[in-house]
Amino acid sequence: MAACLALVAAGGCAGTLVRAALERAWPASPGHLPVTTLALNVVGALALGLLLGALGEGRPRLRLALGTGVLGGLTTHSTFILESHRLLTLGGDGGHPVLGGAYLVGSMVAGLVAAGLGLWLAGRLHRTGRTGRTGRTGSVGRAGRVDRAGSGRLPEAS
Repeated sequence: MAACLALVAAGGCAGTLVRAALERAWPASPGHLPVTTLALNVVGALALGLLLGALGEGRPRLRLALGTGVLGGLTTHSTFILESHRLLTLGGDGGHPVLGGAYLVGSMVAGLVAAGLGLWLAGRLHRTGRTGRTGRTGSVGRAGRVDRAGSGRLPEAS
């Protein structure tokens, strides 16, 4: 269990440092769409879909380090919610309810689409690699057996 936590912590450190560097390089301007957070969350959702689709339930340590750690640190739900709140309310930057609503809903939809696309691509790549071409394999690829990472507990590493 300690080794699993260390993998998550190391990955989380790396992902958080990348996110912090990118947010520092391209900070959100008050009253404007927080493009950096949006891009990081959508790219992170796509990457997580690809990772989990490619690994399936195998390689639990790699899933912990890269999925929970790196991609968990790279993406940020709390910043997304805070930025949505700031855009929606009449607080510090004057409030932009249409932009805030579009950001809130658009981010969720874009994240869902990106994660689904990642899972689909991983399954397609897996089938292509297994058959030598894109096409019919007659069986479900790894993406069909994905643990959706919603169990709320860390899996035992083997």
